[in-house]
Amino acid sequence: MKMKRLIIYSIVTLISFTFFSCEDDFLDKRESDILTSEQVFTDPVLFQKFHNDIYTYLHYWPGDWACQSFGGLGRIAYSSFEGASDLAEASRSVAGTNASFNLGNWSQLAFGAKVELIWPWEGAYAGIRRCNVVLEKVDSVPGLSTDDIDGFKSEALFLRAFFHFELIKRYGGVPYVTKSLTEKDNLNFVREPYDTCVAKIVNDLDASIKHLPMASAQNNSDFGRPTIGAAMALKAKTLLYAASPLNTEPYAISSGSGGSDLFFIEEPNTEAETTQKWIDAAQAAYELIEYAEVNSQYQLLDSAHYLDIFHGDAKNSEVIYSRVDGSFSFSGAKAFTGWISFADVGASKGYGGSAGTYPTQNLIDMYEMADGSIPILGYNGDGSPIINSSTTYNDQQMWENRDPRLKLTALCNQDMWQDRPVEIWFDKSNPTISGSEMKDAQDYTTTGYLCRKMWPEELRQGSTASVYMNWIWFRYADVILWYAEAMNHAFGPDGDGLGNGVTARMSLNKIRNRLNPSNPHYRDVSASTKEEFLERLLNERAIEFVYEEQRWWDIIRYKRGVETFGVPIYGVRIYRTSKNPLSFEITRRKLETRVFKDYMHKYAIPYSEIEKSSDLKQNPGW
Repeated sequence: MKMKRLIIYSIVTLISFTFFSCEDDFLDKRESDILTSEQVFTDPVLFQKFHNDIYTYLHYWPGDWACQSFGGLGRIAYSSFEGASDLAEASRSVAGTNASFNLGNWSQLAFGAKVELIWPWEGAYAGIRRCNVVLEKVDSVPGLSTDDIDGFKSEALFLRAFFHFELIKRYGGVPYVTKSLTEKDNLNFVREPYDTCVAKIVNDLDASIKHLPMASAQNNSDFGRPTIGAAMALKAKTLLYAASPLNTEPYAISSGSGGSDLFFIEEPNTEAETTQKWIDAAQAAYELIEYAEVNSQYQLLDSAHYLDIFHGDAKNSEVIYSRVDGSFSFSGAKAFTGWISFADVGASKGYGGSAGTYPTQNLIDMYEMADGSIPILGYNGDGSPIINSSTTYNDQQMWENRDPRLKLTALCNQDMWQDRPVEIWFDKSNPTISGSEMKDAQDYTTTGYLCRKMWPEELRQGSTASVYMNWIWFRYADVILWYAEAMNHAFGPDGDGLGNGVTARMSLNKIRNRLNPSNPHYRDVSASTKEEFLERLLNERAIEFVYEEQRWWDIIRYKRGVETFGVPIYGVRIYRTSKNPLSFEITRRKLETRVFKDYMHKYAIPYSEIEKSSDLKQNPGW
């Protein structure tokens, strides 16, 4: 009798499955040969490997979905996804966010950032099927203990919820698949309502928590597998997104024919229903905060170790769930993902890099002064800043006396880095003379800044030093700000409707306090209404989570894409006016005016998938 082959099915069509070889740790490795079902489901070691392969479908930075590198260029070729937001600009105009998101040039046929626009659908459903196979087969695998079986099931439930969350975050309601599909199944799926998907995600997570370990109980070899805290975090984030305006209110979009349609996946929520959603989100976030405090699981790193969150110890107290890319040297990082490792961190040619996704002036203007005052109140019609005259802000010394996170995020002209000053300038009298970071015609910073946050200083040309790089899905600071956001919507900045003794303002100030605890005046956010507080909170999230793929989704879920992303993006041009003594002149300049249409708040389902199923409906506008 013929041996049955393992087959994996996409959401709407059957495709044969082979295992792709990637990295060596359990998060990356897939078997290189096609295995028979008899082999996998009768051998606990092979079953473990089959289960581990689920993790290869999780997206991350600086790589892509499921090792589908499309020529080694990563999820978004030549750039970090932050380049799609107003906080960063990719230096290369030919690919990545510049060629797709920023031009409004993406569609149901993809273009530009192929992997980010296509693979989330394909890769997530491939991962979901593996989860379902594990759940269906694990009880019959010989040699597994009850604890083993419970562990496999808990991880599979968590990952199934994770994949579905990534789908609804991008597309809205989707088919929620809870069984492995065969050729006998009806593969013409319909999209389930968004709130139905949310309820199923929460159910999967609640079931997974029962047998997941605490983070402190994990062995180093299991780092990267979900924990109780990870499941609680995903639940809180899912509920927060569900309460956000994109998923509770209708919104008008411009159709392809130039008309206007009113679109929502479900009936819009009433005010009472929306408030209850915010309360549910606040409660879920608080339960994780309380769990962390009672069990000593998570805490904020102090100011001296802030950058260790992203590169340093593979395990630190602020990270709840992350993917560790391993220990990289300068040459190893470049070899691992080609352009992408330094496209993301923003290393210029002068430091041996090959391009970058650089901080914009739009981001720099968001940082408060060191005393907590707001330096930029808005912009004139020509893009020049409206400066708060009550502050000490000076456009020619714009980086001085600011929130400490500015210099922990961006490298500015003349900052000391790797034993020399950063040189981002052109000579005023002879522009053919320039600093080290501006000498290459293609690989220089277009914004006037380099990225420090995601660039470990140990990674330098000619050095064999290595450092761990984390891609963080959830960290403790995020949970605290989720709580602040949800509490503000439900009860206002200073309301304690849950009776926890912790208000939205107290939570926001906790994040602000860690990097400047000696200046209490800075730490008390100035906002008296829900609306004012929300603006300060979104600003706080922008500067705290820049380069962590948060800004795009924060703006999207508040339906603010048109006014936030479809705007001019600014940088600075710096001129050296004197060599001795050294002096500079800073000039603001517009880099581009980006395009964002209202229908872009939801991704287009790949057209190839729409073609396969008559019941799978496209998002409006595409």
